[in-house]
Amino acid sequence: MTFQQYPPQGGYPPPGAYPPPGAVRRPSGATGIIAAIFAILGGLWFLAGAAFHVIEFVDFTVAFLVIGAVLDFVTAALLLSGGILLLLRKGAGRLLTAIGSGVAIVCVALVFVFRASGSFFLFSYSGVTLRFGFGWVLILVLVPAIPTLVLALIPPTGRWIAARKQPATAMPPNFGYPPPQPGYPPAPGPQQQQQQAPPPGQW
Repeated sequence: MTFQQYPPQGGYPPPGAYPPPGAVRRPSGATGIIAAIFAILGGLWFLAGAAFHVIEFVDFTVAFLVIGAVLDFVTAALLLSGGILLLLRKGAGRLLTAIGSGVAIVCVALVFVFRASGSFFLFSYSGVTLRFGFGWVLILVLVPAIPTLVLALIPPTGRWIAARKQPATAMPPNFGYPPPQPGYPPAPGPQQQQQQAPPPGQW
C-alpha cells in the first residue's frame, strides 16, 4: 500500500517564522541611549565652560562672566543628571534631559538676540564666546542641543522607559482543553478517559 505525498503548501510560513504565543516584544532603546549620550557629552561641555569662566575670574570679574558661569553650571547639572538617569531608564532622566536641552537652546538664542539688538546686557555662554566668537556657539551648542531635545521627547524613548516597569513574561500556549464555560460539563480528565474507553475484548 502506497501513499501519495503532496508537496508543502507555499502559502504557509515555515515553523518558527512567528514568535511564540504570548511573547512580549521589547521596544528599541536606540533613541533613548543616543539622547543620553548627547546629554552627557553636552553636560561635560558646559561643565568645562563653567570652569573656564571661573578661571577668567582671576583676571577680571564682570557681570556677564558671572551670569555665564551660573548658566553653564545649571545646564551642565541638568544634562549630566538627565543623561545618567536616562541610561538607567528613569522617567526623570527624560524630563531633565529635555529641560537641559531647552535651556541651552534658549540661552543661545538670547546670546544672538542681545548681540543683534546692540543691548548693553551680554553674557558669555558655554565658555566659547570669549575666545572663539559667537559663531561657534551655533555649531558647538545649538546643533547638538536640538537633536538631544527631539530624541528625548519622541514616543519611542517614552515606550523604552515604560517597558522597564513591565516584566517580560510570556504566557505559555494552552494545548489542553479550554476552560469550562457556564452551562457546559467540565472537560474529561485522563482518568475519566480511561474509564470511558471500552475494554479490549469489545474492540
